Amino acid sequence: MKSLTYDDLVALARRWEGRPLATVTGKVFGVGVARTGEVFFTPLSSGYGQSDGRKAAERFLERYNATGSLRPGDYADVTRNASYFVGMLIAATG
Repeated sequence: MKSLTYDDLVALARRWEGRPLATVTGKVFGVGVARTGEVFFTPLSSGYGQSDGRKAAERFLERYNATGSLRPGDYADVTRNASYFVGMLIAATG
């Protein structure tokens, strides 16, 4: 498994921008990249974009690169957006 960098994550987000994605539980969301370079997610249910910042995304990647886990619960202590990051990774590999 190739380790993902933050730049890889941003490129992935740009690739999926404007296309609906789903979490492992089936919740639909969108992904985007802010002008600041932060990845953000917009749940269809609320319509409000959310991000917990680059540092949280980097902590997610650090754990993902170490474990390869696609279970959002494994990242609950590093980011509140784990289900969206995992959904984006699943879409990219599926």
